Amino acid sequence: MKTLSLILSIAVFFTAGYFFVVDFTASTETNYLIYMALLVILMLICVVGVMINLPMILRRRREMKVLIYNSYSKKRVQNREFDRQFGIS
Repeated sequence: MKTLSLILSIAVFFTAGYFFVVDFTASTETNYLIYMALLVILMLICVVGVMINLPMILRRRREMKVLIYNSYSKKRVQNREFDRQFGIS
C-alpha cells in the first residue's frame, strides 16, 4: 500500500508540474492566480507524501537484506539457535 501511495504521489507531482509549466504565463487574473496556487499546493502535498513513504520503503528493504545476509549467506553471523531450528550446519 505504501508503494502504491509513493507511485501515486510521484505521478501526480509530475502531472501537476507538467500543467504548471504548460499553463505558466505572466498574468494577474484572479482565476489564473488561484489555479496556479492550487497547482503549487498540490505539488507540495505530493512532496510531503514522497518524504513520508520513501524512508519507510527503504528501511523495509534494508531489513530484508540484513535477514537474508545473516541467515543464508556463507559470510553470515553465526546463530546456534537459528541453525538448530532450521537444520543449517
